[in-house]
Amino acid sequence: MTDSCPRCNRRDVPPRAERTDDTQTRSAYRCPACGHAWITSRLRSAYPAA
Repeated sequence: MTDSCPRCNRRDVPPRAERTDDTQTRSAYRCPACGHAWITSRLRSAYPAA
């Protein structure tokens, strides 16, 4: 899953690393445009498999 940079709003930034457990997916991002780094934690139940 891609994300948008919270600093410069660049879209479709791919995760650099992901970790998944029974309930969550944690993704680490770094924006290629401005270098900002952030982490998201998403509930797996909110993003059903396609």
